[in-house]
Amino acid sequence: MADGITVVVRGTREVRTALVRMDRQIDVATVRALKATQALAKKSIRSGMRGRPRWDHRGKSARTGPTVNLRLSPHHVSKGGGPGRLTGKLTRGVGGVRRPKPLPGGGFQGGVGVGGGVRNLYKKRQEAKYPYVRPGIRKAEPKMAAVWQLHWERATRV
Repeated sequence: MADGITVVVRGTREVRTALVRMDRQIDVATVRALKATQALAKKSIRSGMRGRPRWDHRGKSARTGPTVNLRLSPHHVSKGGGPGRLTGKLTRGVGGVRRPKPLPGGGFQGGVGVGGGVRNLYKKRQEAKYPYVRPGIRKAEPKMAAVWQLHWERATRV
């Protein structure tokens, strides 16, 4: 304006609106990717808990229910052969964070673990004897990068 020239800038409101919308889309994509990778890890951990059952026969009783015969060979697996199939609360307890928490600097925090009413001593003892969480996460990690890339590409596509 020193030389008598006036500069008028138009479209700043539209640019600001577009940037806010893009930022919101990236946040939504981040939460979706986080939940998808949690589900992938959860599925991978649970798949490592589905081993061969230790025994193939259970007699009928009021406590155990009807007779079960899986016709496995050998009929019984010794305790040294692994945990067999981990079922019940331990398997159902594997899960992810339902509502990821926003972080102060940007981004979100989530995770996968065993909860669901499973006693800490039991799950620690089982994990120490027969690791299932760490191998499950390791098995899922190679697929996680593709999930993040897919969600962020969708959010930033113009």
